[in-house]
Amino acid sequence: MMIIRSFIKIAFIRLSSIFYVSKRSKAIFYHDIHSDKRYTDMSTSTDLFKEHINIIRESGYEIVSEITKPNGQIEISFDDGFLGLYDNMEVINELKIPIKLFIISSFLNKSNHINKEQLLSINNNELVSIGSHTHTHKALNSISTTEVNEEFKKSKETLEDLLKSEIDSICFPEGRFSKKVVEIANQLGFKKQYCSLPGFYFDEFLPNVKNRSLVQFAKEKEFKAILMGGNHFLKIWYQIKHYKS
Repeated sequence: MMIIRSFIKIAFIRLSSIFYVSKRSKAIFYHDIHSDKRYTDMSTSTDLFKEHINIIRESGYEIVSEITKPNGQIEISFDDGFLGLYDNMEVINELKIPIKLFIISSFLNKSNHINKEQLLSINNNELVSIGSHTHTHKALNSISTTEVNEEFKKSKETLEDLLKSEIDSICFPEGRFSKKVVEIANQLGFKKQYCSLPGFYFDEFLPNVKNRSLVQFAKEKEFKAILMGGNHFLKIWYQIKHYKS
């Protein structure tokens, strides 16, 4: 049944992409990459990841560290800070692509995750920028305002103390957020907040909240369709699932 649902979903994504004709700028994300050892079931093989990068470039997009133009740019990010990205950093260097890495600060040194020394090493790579994925990865729209503040502050303080640089971007765990969550993030200096709602980069759901599309297992035709906006018909479903007003 899951295979059938997946097939139908991919078919609709490819069909929907026909109605988008411009290469509007877009943020996409993964959780990890692997060659041999996998640290999470959400990991993408390095072969598939390289295929995605080739498709992006062959389609005429520029991969950038920060989207500044309405058309032709792609941002790539990784959530959680799994160890596979550190193990395969040579792939990032070989492809010469900037990436964002969103770290769960309390998971540093945890099994299957990057430790503090490794994060310091990654942070020295000019292709990598670091952001927050909160302190303990709680679903932010199901906890109290006090807890949200604590999740944001502890993460920001931990990462800034370690890296000696400002942390001003965050992505919401499980993509779950609310209007209050966004207000608190803005108050604490998170200038960019990434959700998991499909959409183009500048079509903000709320001020400073950036759309992102998960692509970690997308095969060639599905991936091309997502770049064009074919998954945007799912936005209302994701909004119902992830957002509380």
